[in-house]
Amino acid sequence: MAVSGLLAWWDSVEEWLTGLPFVPQLLVTLVVLVPLATGIAWVVNFLVVWVFSLFDRRDVGDDHGVGV
Repeated sequence: MAVSGLLAWWDSVEEWLTGLPFVPQLLVTLVVLVPLATGIAWVVNFLVVWVFSLFDRRDVGDDHGVGV
């Protein structure tokens, strides 16, 4: 039930957006997509750094600084 309501809402938003002239459509898309894409990129970057820090092998006790 909730999914069909969400899909109906999304369809109405999509219909409203595609019915706008090009410039307002572009502005609305940029105002929504640029912050959304930036936020998603930040979250993905955080998760990748976190996962790689779990497998980080630089924190060994016998590190002599050579890098090998």
